[in-house]
This record gives sequence, structure tokens and C-alpha cells, in this order.
Amino acid sequence: GSTNSPVSVMWEDPIVTNPAKSATEIWEFWNWSEDSHPIHLHLVKFRVLQRFWFSVDQGKVMRGDIVPADPTEAGWKDTAVAYPNQVLRIAATFDIKGLYVWHCHILEHEDNEMMNPF
Repeated sequence: GSTNSPVSVMWEDPIVTNPAKSATEIWEFWNWSEDSHPIHLHLVKFRVLQRFWFSVDQGKVMRGDIVPADPTEAGWKDTAVAYPNQVLRIAATFDIKGLYVWHCHILEHEDNEMMNPF
């Protein structure tokens, strides 16, 4: 799906994200829900770049103000919070060969497939 039409991906769906070893990629986590989600990437170190607000107006996604990373988010991380109606932008470095997984660290969300292998 596109940003304008998010698509749910289930655990059993085919893996569609396959970062190369040693690659650093910019990832965006769009939080369309009313809840904050602590997003955790297994075996991956990343830096929080920024967040930005978004809203939907007449079916169009409108990008809002940029929110700089908090000073407490400086340095390498493996978990960062995706806040409601915001996009969390990270720079992730995939320096270990193999399969990975990312998920929300809220147990009920993990149990309801808010996780994805890559």
C-alpha cells in the first residue's frame, strides 16, 4: 500500500523487505492509531532522525510540522516510540546477516500480529 492507503501485513505474509547486509536505510513508521507504540527492531541498531505530524483531509494525507528527535533519543537505539498521528523516521543499519523482525513492544499488540519479519 501507499501512505494514502495503508495495508495491514500479517506475520504469515511473504517477506517483502530485504535490506542488504551493512546497508543503512531510512524507515518510516506511520502511526494511524490513537495509541503510542514502542517499536522494537531485533538485531538492528538505529538512530531516531525525527518525527512529523500528519492528518487526512478529504482522503488526502497532509504532512505537518517536523518534530525533532528528543535529546534522550540521541545515540543508537533498538526501540523508539511511534506517537499517534505522527511518522517516526529512523536510520537503521543492518550489520548482521540473517532474518529480522520488528514489532510493537506492547504485549497485546505482539499477540495480535503487530509484528513483521524482514
